[in-house]
Amino acid sequence: MIKPTEISLEKIADDLHNGRLWTELRSSWAIALLYRVPSLPLVWLAARIGISPTTVTLLALALAFSMPLQAVFLPLGIGAWAVALSGILFQILDCVDGTLARVTGQSSKRGADLDFLVDMAQWGLLYLAIGLLADRTLDDTWNWTAIAALAAWLRLMARLVRDRLDQPTDDDRPAQLTPAQLPGAFVAGLSGLVPFLALTGGGLGWAVSALLIYSVLDLVEGLLPLLHRPNEK
Repeated sequence: MIKPTEISLEKIADDLHNGRLWTELRSSWAIALLYRVPSLPLVWLAARIGISPTTVTLLALALAFSMPLQAVFLPLGIGAWAVALSGILFQILDCVDGTLARVTGQSSKRGADLDFLVDMAQWGLLYLAIGLLADRTLDDTWNWTAIAALAAWLRLMARLVRDRLDQPTDDDRPAQLTPAQLPGAFVAGLSGLVPFLALTGGGLGWAVSALLIYSVLDLVEGLLPLLHRPNEK
């Protein structure tokens, strides 16, 4: 078995060729296109210096918790860039931990669960940070922060709904997207662009409103399988 310190960048890049990248392009195209490839050198570095996938996940969690603090305490212009860059770096680290676990043979149910929980916490904290930036930029009445918090709650609710309703069986196989499914897949993949909303300046109010609309659509889309469930006990 290859030692983690001996894993080559080419071997790490092979992780993109196992079908996972195609699946991610279908559901989270912005994350796959913007963050997956930049994460590969960090995977190689982490393997070389012996950083575990769990350590990467916890570093990402600390970064996520810092985003609302950056939005509140840093000078406004610097804070906006800090939140955006932190959101981008989080997405890269979120790609790193999973790939690192796979290529080093450290995958585990506990690690996957921790990664999921940290990912969900990050969305709530990022939405909140953007709402705080909007209040500082526009009227400082906490209205935009409240709307952003509602959008974050709806986003988390949508994920819970999907986990409850979308329960694939052993016979399920990834199917090719139909033309009718493409708009939904495109909208779903926009989540990877959320960190850039921190840079919208005077348009932050529109950005927070877009987050709310996006979360509502996400929840509605997640509930659609209920329409096709048989009315049986």
